[in-house]
Amino acid sequence: MTSSRVKLQVDTSTAVRDRAKVVAYTRGISLNELVLKAVAKEGDKELAQLIEKDLKERTPPGRPANS
Repeated sequence: MTSSRVKLQVDTSTAVRDRAKVVAYTRGISLNELVLKAVAKEGDKELAQLIEKDLKERTPPGRPANS
């Protein structure tokens, strides 16, 4: 079963986006992963579990493997 993927947009300044990219890069993660991990720290256990599961199951960045 394939889970559906949706886009989540964040409205912010270019300066914030650029700095967030630098922070993510220095941690060896994607900007998307940085944002999701920050959201997971909000204190909702169910949300944190869903994000953890999503990050483990998601397709890694780049080209999909030929099957």
